[in-house]
Amino acid sequence: MPEQPQWREFKSYPPTSTNEFTDALGLSGVKTFEQVLIPQNHEIKMLPPLEFSYFDPTRKNYRTLTNAGIPILVGYAASTSAQPSILTSAAPAAPPATSDLVHIKARLDTSGPVRPPLAQQTWFLTLQSVPVLAWLSLLVMRKRNEALANNPKLRRQRQVARRIQQGLQELRDHAATQRSEDFFATLFRLLQEQLGERLDLPASAITEAVIDERLRGNTLPEQSLTELHELFQTCNQARYARQKTSQELASLVPRVESILGELQTLKP
Repeated sequence: MPEQPQWREFKSYPPTSTNEFTDALGLSGVKTFEQVLIPQNHEIKMLPPLEFSYFDPTRKNYRTLTNAGIPILVGYAASTSAQPSILTSAAPAAPPATSDLVHIKARLDTSGPVRPPLAQQTWFLTLQSVPVLAWLSLLVMRKRNEALANNPKLRRQRQVARRIQQGLQELRDHAATQRSEDFFATLFRLLQEQLGERLDLPASAITEAVIDERLRGNTLPEQSLTELHELFQTCNQARYARQKTSQELASLVPRVESILGELQTLKP
């Protein structure tokens, strides 16, 4: 409640207020002010206008509201020293006792809806688990990196698996564009990479002779050994043979995928 300097001829007491909220969050509602005013003399005929200034968020400026003055009729105060006048034979009824004091409130007004503390809210408790989950994720990632660093065979196996995946896509691209030389160079490299990883040999040391020296007698079927020989020989003959068509190159891709998949099942 703002100060009202124009009410200087009135005795005023501190105003009180009440809140009535119209939403659950306590952001909108009605606030009512109440103030007790006592005129200082009987010549006062009107309560001066009330001025209330506030900021209007819609218009983005300050506004002042003013109401019309309120006419009042002030009577004489009863005096204990004055002799009562007897106008009639019947004694006048005693006026009810009035008090210009406002009673003190037993409790404060509610300023807004009471919400449960954060420790009892589900979203707050869920948020506390985020740092723990992040720490566990980093710990698992660190342990995995340490395991790879201490296991060179596993590290090479994963690297070769990525190279095989990329190399197969390159084979399809070379076949679509009919680039025979690049196709067979990539095919030969994929066979070297996969056999080298399974046999624990450098990829550059893998030739067709390794098939009979290291793979024969292993769990690899004879048909797969024959398929490997044919793929190596096709790579060698591609240097001197005519350039193959896109259909011929594309027909080799499923055979390469099949034999590489069988090689991955070999125990290193």
